[in-house]
Amino acid sequence: MSRIPNRQFESGAKTTSNRWFLLSTHRSLALTNVSKQQGIRLSSSLWSSPTANWEKITNHQTSKTVKLFKSIHRANKSKRAETNLTVAEGVRLVTDILSHEESRRLVRRIVVSESLFCGDGEYQKELEQWLRLADEESKQRKVEFSTNPGDDSQYRDPLQSCIINIGTDQVLAACSGTVSTQGVVALIEIPPQYDHLQSASAPNKSNSYDDEIIPPFYLILDGLSDPGNVGTLLRTCAASHVTALILLPDSCDVWNPKAVRSAMGASFRVPVLEIGSPKYQKTEEAAFDKLLKLMGHCGVDNDRIFAATMDDSGDETTASRKSIPYFNVDWLRHSDKRKVGASALILGKEGEGLRLPVRRALKQGKISTVHVPMAPGTESLNAAVCGSVIMFERMRQWLCNNENKAEIY
Repeated sequence: MSRIPNRQFESGAKTTSNRWFLLSTHRSLALTNVSKQQGIRLSSSLWSSPTANWEKITNHQTSKTVKLFKSIHRANKSKRAETNLTVAEGVRLVTDILSHEESRRLVRRIVVSESLFCGDGEYQKELEQWLRLADEESKQRKVEFSTNPGDDSQYRDPLQSCIINIGTDQVLAACSGTVSTQGVVALIEIPPQYDHLQSASAPNKSNSYDDEIIPPFYLILDGLSDPGNVGTLLRTCAASHVTALILLPDSCDVWNPKAVRSAMGASFRVPVLEIGSPKYQKTEEAAFDKLLKLMGHCGVDNDRIFAATMDDSGDETTASRKSIPYFNVDWLRHSDKRKVGASALILGKEGEGLRLPVRRALKQGKISTVHVPMAPGTESLNAAVCGSVIMFERMRQWLCNNENKAEIY
């Protein structure tokens, strides 16, 4: 296979303030558009006293809200699945969640420090505006629901209500899962899992740019367990138009508050599907077989599933053929059977690598293998780094094939 030529992209040096200005302008326009579309009037007088209409929590020991936050922080994976809630904290993270309609509708409760509104930082001002919009939307939905009590089965809470409270610094510290509270915490409803049938009938907007559809791509985690790595990979997925993140048994729970914090809002923009929870699947083999069938339904042929290995030998003694450098893989290639060039990447567990079912599939030649070339003496790459390098190579290839899009990006 011939090597795909590299292309240099010009990138002007942008200061942090310039990046913030562009992001803030974009979100401010989005805020204005949303409020106009929904008939919500956000008058300037509302901002003069942002705490006036929100109930204040003063006792961190008796508050039911504080107890709820604590229980979610302490919850294990099964308990989180039972409550269907996770926690997000920090001004930038909560602002990002509120600025996207899909994730804003999932916010159920927010506690904001009363001291946060004393500052005049740009992020604080923007958060204040999105909080007000979320509050007004919630009230509007409550009125609409009272007149037309239909049930949207997509959400645990048919009202999709969002309750905002003001809290003392002690209250915020009690609600927070970090050593230093960041001024705002939120309870978020965990969104429904990725449904490939629904996705096929309604193409994901995040995988399209105007009329150009980026071929589907799936990132598969084979036991990856570090929340920081998983969060980083989710951010890369959101930035490089990945169709969905798929988790094999014993992978990190993406709704772990640490993973949510690391993903910086991407958890709610990238569809996630968990395959083969040990509760329902007796073996890892069964889960992997289920994965191959799912990939077939998603338009990914077995030879278009690439397992990341450490070097060109595949996975030392397990692969039936040599691994391909990531830049020599045509990630957009259409197969003879398919009209769309769908593909997938499997990343193994930190330290241990790919597990037995994946290694066996490599040895039997069922799936392909890919690697990131490294300097001699380098043992391995961090899993999140390896996955991100490969995902952005796919993005680079798509941009090179659509030069007019590259200029916009």
